[in-house]
Amino acid sequence: MEAWLESLTALQRVMLFIAVPATLLLLIQTVMLFIGLGGGDGDADGADLDGDGIPDGDGLDLDGDGIPDGIEEEAVDLDGDGIPDGLHGGIHPDGDAGTDSDAHGGFFSGLHIFTIRGFITFFTLFGWSGLLFLTLGLHWLLSLFLAVQIGIIGMVAVAVILREAMRLQSDGTLDVRNALGERGSVYLTVPARGQGTGKVNVTVQEQLREFEAVTEQSDPIPTGSEIIVTGLAEDGVLIVSPVASEREEV
Repeated sequence: MEAWLESLTALQRVMLFIAVPATLLLLIQTVMLFIGLGGGDGDADGADLDGDGIPDGDGLDLDGDGIPDGIEEEAVDLDGDGIPDGLHGGIHPDGDAGTDSDAHGGFFSGLHIFTIRGFITFFTLFGWSGLLFLTLGLHWLLSLFLAVQIGIIGMVAVAVILREAMRLQSDGTLDVRNALGERGSVYLTVPARGQGTGKVNVTVQEQLREFEAVTEQSDPIPTGSEIIVTGLAEDGVLIVSPVASEREEV
C-alpha cells in the first residue's frame, strides 16, 4: 500500500484524498438514510431524502418553489369562492393567474441538485474518476475536465432519483384536495344547506373512498344521486353539488 501511494503523482494523491473521505461520507449518509426510513417505529417523517437538513415530511417541496408544499395553499382565497386558490390552480398568492406549466414544470422542476448529498456525490465521483483517468495516462487537464463532467452527471442523477423517491413517498398518502372536481355518488343522504353531513363515495388517487359531505343546495341530495365535489370544508369534509343541478345551470 505504501509503495503504491509513493508511486502516485501529487495530483493523483490529491484526487485520492478527495475521493476517500467523500466515499466514506456517502456510505454513512446511505446507511443513515436506510435507518431513517426503515428503523425505529417505521415512521418516515424524519427522513431527509434531499439532504438539505430539513426532514422531508415537515417541509416537502415537490414543486421546487422554495415553499414547503401545503404552506402556500393553506388560507389564500383571493377570489372569495371559499376554496383556497392553490387548490384549483386559478389564482396564485401574488395575484397572477396560474398556468399549467407553473403547476407541472419541466424536467428540472423540484430538482434539488445543490444539496449536501449532491456535493458529496460529486466529490466521490470526481475523485475516483480523476484518479482513474490520470492512472490511464490521460493529460491532467483532460482528466480533470472529464472528472468534473462525471461528477456533475452524478449530482443530477442522485437529485432525480431522490425527487422520484419523494414523489412516491408523497403519492402514498391520501390528499383530499385531489377530490376537487371529481364525481361520485351519495352513500348517505346529504342534508340541505349544511344542516348536517352525509356520506359520499368518490374515487381519489385511483381508489374509491368514502367521505363526509355537505351541500349548499336548498334541497337534500338523496342516496344514489350522482354528485360533483365543488369545494372543501374543515376536517376533510367535501362540499358537493348534484350533477343534475349543474347541468341545468349550464
